[in-house]
Amino acid sequence: MLLRALLVAAVALSAPAPTARVATGSNPCGAAAGFGSVWVANYGSGTLARVDPRTNRVTARIRVGRGACAVALAGGMLWVTNDRTGEILRVDPRTRSVRRIAVGGAPFGLVAAAGHVWATTWSKGTVVEIDPVSARVVRTIEVGGYPAGLAFAAGALWVGFSRDATAIARVDPASAAVERIDVGARTPATFARGTGDTLWVDVADSDLVRVDARARRVVARLHVGHTLAQGTRAPDGTLWIPDKEVDAVYRIDPRTNKVRGSFPAGDGAFHVLRAFGSMWVTSYAGADVWRFKG
Repeated sequence: MLLRALLVAAVALSAPAPTARVATGSNPCGAAAGFGSVWVANYGSGTLARVDPRTNRVTARIRVGRGACAVALAGGMLWVTNDRTGEILRVDPRTRSVRRIAVGGAPFGLVAAAGHVWATTWSKGTVVEIDPVSARVVRTIEVGGYPAGLAFAAGALWVGFSRDATAIARVDPASAAVERIDVGARTPATFARGTGDTLWVDVADSDLVRVDARARRVVARLHVGHTLAQGTRAPDGTLWIPDKEVDAVYRIDPRTNKVRGSFPAGDGAFHVLRAFGSMWVTSYAGADVWRFKG
């Protein structure tokens, strides 16, 4: 009993504490770093907030409409999904002008890769490819029902799915060939990048599956948490996976594929961003972003 108590105390002492909490707007969703700032899309208030990492203050709020979530950078511009309007928005960080690109189908995942911007359209079952210069859709790839998260690893796009799916999809960005990789459980929806060609997939909200993207197979799985969201790798090599149901972040050790501990991280902890020597966690059920020392 004494040993258990000491171990619990050690985990509590090692848990990081936030160095700042930045009020960005209601329902902060996705985030990205670039142009000397952290950019947070606020789903409820319909703004893209620019956070100065030196002062932890919001220095601008750009109207992008309610429903804004995923954020990416490409071609000197910011790109934002809006699932309510069915649009991808191109935002100029200097002039703050917004160009709207209609794609329909409740865009969900977003990634800049292979010289283009890619997004999943949840209700249309497609991945759209956007030219960042012309801001036009240049190709639409059919991937099947309810595509959600999107990632780029080992030279390919990876698509997660919601509802009753039990497989993820690998999409060749050159040929548009689609290959299914079964993960053995329902709802493999979103991704987190590990080291090298490793992808971690949130499955059925409370499981994590480790996928070797080059070998195209599952290499590990573990059960953790309740409603997992979008994580990323920390400087110490651990994977930070947020759980929006319990307002916490789990730290996964990729060497052992085990949970090292957890800590509080805001109301509805949703998206983890590594930037400016810190880890930033959006509070989707709240109105702020928590910053932790990286």
